[in-house]
Amino acid sequence: MFVLDNSGSMDYEVQDGYAVDDNCPQSGWNCGTKYGWYAMRSSSVNTQYYNPAITYAARVNADRSKQINSTTFVDNQSSNNSKPQHVTGWTAGAKKFTYVLCKSDICSIEANRTVRIIQSSDTGTVPLPTGHKRTDCGSTTECTAALERQNIANWYEWYRSRALAVSTALGLAMQSYDNKFRVGYVQYNNSDGTKATRVVSGVNYFKDEAAATGRKWKTEFYKWIYGINPRGGTPSHNALVLAANYYAGSATTSITSAALSSPWKNDPNDVASGELSCRRAYAIVLSDGAWNPGTTEGTDARYTAGTGSINYDGTPSGNATKFQYDPKGAAGYDSADLAQKLRARNLYIPYIGGSSSNGFADLTARYFWHTDFSGALANNVPTMEGQHNPTFWQNMTTFTIGWGLTPSGEGRSTGLNWSQIDKYNNDWLAGNPVTSPQWATGDLNTGAANADDARRVDDFIRAGFTGGGRAYSVYSGDDVRRALDNALSSMVGSGNDAGVAVSGNSNEFQTLEGQYKYTTEYQTADNSGDIKAFELDANGGYRTIEAGKPKPAWSANARMPAADKRTIFALSNYDPNTPATALRTSLTHGTKLSNLPTDLQALLNADKQQASDESVVRYMLGQDPQKDIDGTVYRLRKQPIGASVNSPPVFVGGRFDMGYGAALSSVDGKDSYAAYKALKTTQPPTIFAATNNGKVHVLNAARNEAGGTELAAFMPKGAMAAQIDLANPNFRFRYTLDGPLVEQDVYDKNGLAPAGGKTTWRQLVLGTGGRAGPFMYGLESPLNAANRAPTQNHFLWEVNNKHADYLDLAHVTNNPVAGQLDDSTWVMLTGSGHYAETGKKTGMYVTEALTGKLKKFIQLPAGFGNDAAGGNRGLGGVVAVRDTTRKIVAAYAGDANGNLWRFDLRSAKLGATAKGQLLFTTPGGKAQPIYAAPAWQVHPGDGSTCTYSATSSCGAIVVVGTGILLDEEDLATPATKQAIYGIWDQTPIGGDAKVTSRKIELSDLVEQTVDKASAKAGTLIERDKNFYQVSSNAVDWKAKKGWLLNLAAIPYSGAMEDGERVVGDLANLGSSVIVSSFLPENKNLGIESCTATGSLPNIIYVLDALTGKNKNSFDIDANGSFDSYSIVSIPAGGLTRGNTTSRDMVGQPNEGNPKGEPNVNCTNEVGFVTGPGKTQKVGDGCGMSRTWRRSWRQVVSPPF
Repeated sequence: MFVLDNSGSMDYEVQDGYAVDDNCPQSGWNCGTKYGWYAMRSSSVNTQYYNPAITYAARVNADRSKQINSTTFVDNQSSNNSKPQHVTGWTAGAKKFTYVLCKSDICSIEANRTVRIIQSSDTGTVPLPTGHKRTDCGSTTECTAALERQNIANWYEWYRSRALAVSTALGLAMQSYDNKFRVGYVQYNNSDGTKATRVVSGVNYFKDEAAATGRKWKTEFYKWIYGINPRGGTPSHNALVLAANYYAGSATTSITSAALSSPWKNDPNDVASGELSCRRAYAIVLSDGAWNPGTTEGTDARYTAGTGSINYDGTPSGNATKFQYDPKGAAGYDSADLAQKLRARNLYIPYIGGSSSNGFADLTARYFWHTDFSGALANNVPTMEGQHNPTFWQNMTTFTIGWGLTPSGEGRSTGLNWSQIDKYNNDWLAGNPVTSPQWATGDLNTGAANADDARRVDDFIRAGFTGGGRAYSVYSGDDVRRALDNALSSMVGSGNDAGVAVSGNSNEFQTLEGQYKYTTEYQTADNSGDIKAFELDANGGYRTIEAGKPKPAWSANARMPAADKRTIFALSNYDPNTPATALRTSLTHGTKLSNLPTDLQALLNADKQQASDESVVRYMLGQDPQKDIDGTVYRLRKQPIGASVNSPPVFVGGRFDMGYGAALSSVDGKDSYAAYKALKTTQPPTIFAATNNGKVHVLNAARNEAGGTELAAFMPKGAMAAQIDLANPNFRFRYTLDGPLVEQDVYDKNGLAPAGGKTTWRQLVLGTGGRAGPFMYGLESPLNAANRAPTQNHFLWEVNNKHADYLDLAHVTNNPVAGQLDDSTWVMLTGSGHYAETGKKTGMYVTEALTGKLKKFIQLPAGFGNDAAGGNRGLGGVVAVRDTTRKIVAAYAGDANGNLWRFDLRSAKLGATAKGQLLFTTPGGKAQPIYAAPAWQVHPGDGSTCTYSATSSCGAIVVVGTGILLDEEDLATPATKQAIYGIWDQTPIGGDAKVTSRKIELSDLVEQTVDKASAKAGTLIERDKNFYQVSSNAVDWKAKKGWLLNLAAIPYSGAMEDGERVVGDLANLGSSVIVSSFLPENKNLGIESCTATGSLPNIIYVLDALTGKNKNSFDIDANGSFDSYSIVSIPAGGLTRGNTTSRDMVGQPNEGNPKGEPNVNCTNEVGFVTGPGKTQKVGDGCGMSRTWRRSWRQVVSPPF
C-alpha cells in the first residue's frame, strides 16, 4: 500500500523553513533570518529549485510512453508591471531563466557564487557543475543550450513543487515493477481537505489488460498519483491505520464506495478465489512534514519497547517455527559465544531507546511485531534473513520517506542524526556494544512549536525502522526515485541464485559425499552480499540442517579479516602490447590516495571530492566511517561483501583435468602436467568470487577453521571508477563487477607472467566485467605452499574497449575458455559481448591468455552483427574444439540472431581473411537466439560418405539450446517457442571444411518430441518432481543433418506461455548431453503458490547427443538404476542459472571425447547438476543391461 501525504504543504515550491523577504537587497543572502535573491535561485539552499547537476526525466504514462512537455520559455518579464517592488533601477529583459551555484550555501559573497542565465535564443553550450549526474548531456562537462532549456522546462512542469516531484518520481520508479507487486493506495486527506476515512484502492494487479474494460489497474494508479490535490493537514497515524484496517479486513469499501476484496485473495477481482497466506504486506509512507499534534491513533501502548504478547507459531518455507518479539533482541544477542551472538543479532535489529509515547514509530511497530491481520490464515510467510526480518505471520512492513525531513541533530551536536542510526545498526550486527540513537522523547502528540515538530520528524524517521523497513530523507525528485527503488528492490531484489561452485577433484564425482557447495548472496537495496560454504551429502543435499534450514560451514562475512589486515591488488597503466610498463600496486591500510599511480587516482577522485590521505583506500578495505573533503560521511555498510547478482563463484583446486598429459597430447608442458595436476589436488583450494563492490575476493577454501577467510582481493580498473558512487550516501545500485569467472590451466613457457619463472604451469582465473562494463582481465591463483595467498604480481592483465585493439569489446556475460593453438600460443576465446556501442563490430576475440594481447578478432560478416540487420546483441558463449593433440583447432558459438558459427582457429586460417562459417540459423532467427555455449561430441559419420576410424574424422554433432534473458525486452509476450538443436558439422576435427558443405536447413532435421503421456512422479529423494520420456525417432544420416526438440511442451500454471528457454551452458555426460532450462513467470499472471520456493521452475533434459532420443537418464525411484526417462520437471526450481556439472571427466564439460572418438551408446557415467537451490543426479545409463550402439561403423575401442 502506498500511503501518500497530500496535505497543503505538498504544493509548496520550497522546503520547510524557507522564505524570501521582498525587502532583501541583492547583495545579501540572509536578511532578518530570511533567504535572499541569490540563495532563492540556488538548489543547494532552496533544494526545490532547479539543479543543473541532475537530469529531470520526463513524466511517464502507465504504458511507459513519455508525456509531452508543453512548457516553453515565454517573455513575460519585459514590462514595467512585472518589476520587483524594491529596486534601484531596472532594464527590460529577454526570455531568461536564472540559477545560481553557491559555494557552502553562502551566496552573498560574489566569489562564492556563479550566476547562470539561460535565454531562449542561446545556441551555444552551458558549463555543467563539477561532479554532475546529468545523463541527457553525456559524460561531458558541458551541455547544449537546447538540452539545458529542455531540462529546465521538465523541472518546471513536473518537479517544481513537492507534489509534482513526488508523483513524477513515483511514476518513474514503478515502471520497473510491472505486476511484481499487488498495489493499493491511500491518501492522507479527501479532496476537500478533511482527513480520509477510507482507502482509495485496495491491492490489485499492477498491470493493464489490453482487451478488458475495468481492468486497467496500472492506468488507474497513474491517474491517482498525477491527480493528487494537496489540501489539509498531516494526520499520518490515521492514514496508516486505514491501510492496516484494509489488511485486517475491517475496511470494506474504498473512497469511491467500491467494494474492497480481501488483500490475501489469490485473485483480488474474484471473491470466490482462495486466499494465499504467504504474501508479505507492505506500506510505503511518503510525507513532507511532521505529523500534526492531536492526531495520534492506535498507539495505546509503547509498542517499540514492549515484549510481544503473542508467541507466534507457523511453518515458513515448510519449517515449524516459533517467535516472540523481545525488544532487547533475539535470544543469544548478548551471548559470550561470538557465533551465537552474531546469529541472534542478525535475526533482527531492535530499535528501542528514548522515552516517547503516542509516536508514529509505536504504530508501525504495532503492525510489524504485534499484529496478525488474519488469524484464519496459516503463518507461513517466508522469512527474510538478509533483511533481518524473522516475521512469518500476516503483518505489515512499513517504509517511511520524508520530503525535506532532516533529523533534528543533523549538523548539530545534539539530537538524532543518520550517523547514529548507521553506527547503531553496524555495531549491533557486528556484535559490538551499542549506543542507541537519540530518538525523540516525551509525549509526541502535544506541542506545536518548532522543537515539537522536530521531535515528530525524528519519530517519523524512526518509524521506518521500527516498522521493519527503513527510513529515507529526500530533497528532490531524483532522491525520491532512489528511495523508492531502494525500498521496492529490497522486497524483490535479493537472492542467492547467481550460481554455485562445487569442490572436489576430477576423479571424485561418483558421489558428492563430503564435498562443499559455495553460493553467493545479494541484496541490491544496499549492495550487500555474502559467500557461504555448505557441506553436501552423497546426492548433493545439505549435510547439516538446523531449525529447518541449511547450516553453512562458514560465511565469508563472518570470517573477514579486519581492514588493517586486508589487501587489494590493482593494475596501473597496463597495455597488453607493452606489458613491462605496467605498475602493479597493493592497496593496504596505510596507502594514501596521493601515493597511488595517477591513473588510479583519477578514477578514485573523478569528482575531486576525495581526501589525499588513506580515507578512500580504507573505505575500499571495509573500514567505516570515512569522510570526503567536505566532511560528508561515506555510505556505511552492514557487511564487507558486496552483492553478487550474476557472477557465480569459482572453485580453484583440482576439479579439472584437461588431459594435457595424455599420450597423444603435444601441448607445451605435457611432461610436467601430471605433477602439476597432483599439486592442484594437494594444495589448499581457493574460491574466487566477483562482487558488485568492485572486488574479486580470494578466499581460503580449506576444510578447517581458515576456510572462508579472505586471502586478498583484486580490483580491476573497470570497477574502480564506480567506487565514488558506492561511497555516496545516496547510493543507488549499479553493476560494478558482475561478469563470470573461469579457472583455466595455461603453460608459461617463456616466463610471460609477472610472478616470474619459466616453463611452468599456471592456474589462471579469467574474468569479465559482465553487465558492469566492457572489460576483461586475467588473474593467477599461485600454487605456493601454505594458503595460496596471491600477491600483486598475480594480477596478470586487463583490457577494455578504450584500447585500440579492443574497440569492439562490449558486455561479455558468457564464460571465456582457454587453451593452446597449433602455433603454440596459449589463448583465451570469448565473444565480443552484447550491447555494443553504435557502429561497433560483433565477433570472437582470440586473446593471449597470459598477457591479454590481441591475437585475432574474427568479425562476423555484415548483416550478422551490430548493425541495422543484426541489432545490438552479440555473440554468445564459446566452446573450444580440441583435436587429439589437445590443441584448439576450432570453436563453436551462437549469436543473438539465432546463427550457429564455426571458427577455424588453425594458424593457416587465422590470417587477415579469417572468418566464421555459418552452420545453421534457427527458424525464429532473432526470436530464437543462441546465448549459452554449445556442447559438441565426435560424430560417427553416415556409413557412406564418411565413417569414423582412427584415420578418418567425420566432424561433430553440435548441440545448442535457444533463448536469452538479458533485459526486460526478452520477456516480451507473446513469446516465441524455443528449442534444442543437434547440428552435424561435417568438417573433420582439425581439418578443412568440405567444399560441398552448406548451411543446414530446418528440413534437414529430424524432430524429437516430448511424450507428455509418459509423465511419472518421482519418489523418495526424487519426490515433488515429474519425469518424462522423449521420442526415439531414428536419424538417417545419409539424408538428414541433425535433430531438434521443441521446448515449452510441458505446461506449468503461472509460467509464461512458450517462455521456456536455455541460458546456461550445455554439458556432456558420456553419450548424453545435459540441457537445463527455466520457465519465467507470466508477468500478466504470476506464479502464485505458498508451496513454491521462490525459484523459477526448471526442466533438465538429458538426451542422446547424437540423435536427441530418449535415454536412461534419471533414477526416478532412487533404487540405484537409471530409468528410461530423459526429462525431469522441477516445479520448485533451484537450478535456473550458474549451475555446476560434476562428473569424472577429462576436459571441459561441453567439449567432446579427448581421444577424438565417438562416444558409445551408453557409459553408465554418473553426474550431478548443482544449482543454488538443489542438486539433480543424472546419468548416461544403460538400463537393465550394458548396451552400446552397434552399427555399420567399426568398434575401434571397447565400450566398457
